[in-house]
Amino acid sequence: MAALNYVSDGPWGTGTGAPLNVGQFDGNTYELAQRIAAIVADIPEPLNISNITLTGTQMRIYLEDGTVFGPFTLPQASFRPSVVGEIDGGTDGTWAPQAGDLNGYKRYAGSGALTVLLPGDGELDVAVDSEITFRQVGAGPIGFDGSTDVVINGMDGFLKRTAGQGSTVTAKKVAASEWDLIGRLAEDVTA
Repeated sequence: MAALNYVSDGPWGTGTGAPLNVGQFDGNTYELAQRIAAIVADIPEPLNISNITLTGTQMRIYLEDGTVFGPFTLPQASFRPSVVGEIDGGTDGTWAPQAGDLNGYKRYAGSGALTVLLPGDGELDVAVDSEITFRQVGAGPIGFDGSTDVVINGMDGFLKRTAGQGSTVTAKKVAASEWDLIGRLAEDVTA
């Protein structure tokens, strides 16, 4: 490797003290081009991935030289159990969900009206995004109500109750003490 020529003194060494002549300038250019060519020629071959395995939610990456990276835990969707349960309206025709009812599927086969009392945050600790699906199996409609601090969002022109036998409505918690009703609601014919 040839030495480069510099004009001034510095950490690179002693300079010429005068502008470089054509031969010195060309010599520097040639030397730098040779150094770059040597670096490019000496670039190592990449170490490629040979295999990726997945066991459950654990992923491992294997390289060609046997190096292993991981395990890495992959994200997964939250499991929503589909627990089917029957609702007994009791003697007063009301039903209040409990923690075990969340993310479940509830069927009501009664002949009288049932009022589901959707809980506020002070009544039952329910995580936002929790939901309960209700199906009206019998003649009795399923209505939705809550305490004064609970907001229940239905649809304009519809009541907050099922539209008849075979109707399915999901109550989904969307914020603190706030629920959305999704499904076949009864039309409000008084509006």
